[in-house]
Amino acid sequence: MWWVMVSVAALVGAATALPCEEARMRCAYRVGCGMALQNYVVGCSGVLQGPPPTHCPEICHHSLIALTSTEEGKDLMNCECSDEYCEDQKRRSEICRPQVMKSISEPVVSCRVAQWICAADALCSTALEYYNHYCRAMFHGKKCTPRCNNSISILRRQEKAAKLTMCKCDGLEDYDCLAIQRNMDKLCFHKRPHHHQNATKHATEPPPARPDGGARAAAAPALLLALAALLLT
Repeated sequence: MWWVMVSVAALVGAATALPCEEARMRCAYRVGCGMALQNYVVGCSGVLQGPPPTHCPEICHHSLIALTSTEEGKDLMNCECSDEYCEDQKRRSEICRPQVMKSISEPVVSCRVAQWICAADALCSTALEYYNHYCRAMFHGKKCTPRCNNSISILRRQEKAAKLTMCKCDGLEDYDCLAIQRNMDKLCFHKRPHHHQNATKHATEPPPARPDGGARAAAAPALLLALAALLLT
């Protein structure tokens, strides 16, 4: 069903466009982009099928942001459509354009969106999983272990984690975003307790539940070994 994904091409103007089938295959075979692609197919099904959409569902909005944060996803945005059905999919996706373009340009986004962006990148997603595993005690306000501190450092060095370092808690997370922020400040960074105005988070938080039921992206063995070596030092 190559035509399912070409609708994202409507979000930007085409330059040197790849055939949509080629663009889809390139994305599907990349770990991060492939997961973002699956999330998009599920999250935007209500936009791409049925009656003409009247709004962009939040899950579709987030899926598109994550997908378009990858290089392969950008190719999908510019892919060349070859039939009327494909063009119809592009027109349908126009409903999401204002929200997606606004979110992409904003320096501060919600922590949920920031995590979707990180999860769409293989390196960032793996670092996020290590952080989520090694910082469990910190999440519960107990302690920040050396491995937790190390995993935070690794995560914050990832290019696609940039928005995580200054994302905002919007109260819609499936975990206590502000409590984890306070725990990290106190236990890992040894900062004095303070009131976090406007629910703005200044440190990386654990990932939310994913729309695919929590499926984990497989990381390259070399990446896993490199991260493991860093975490064990």
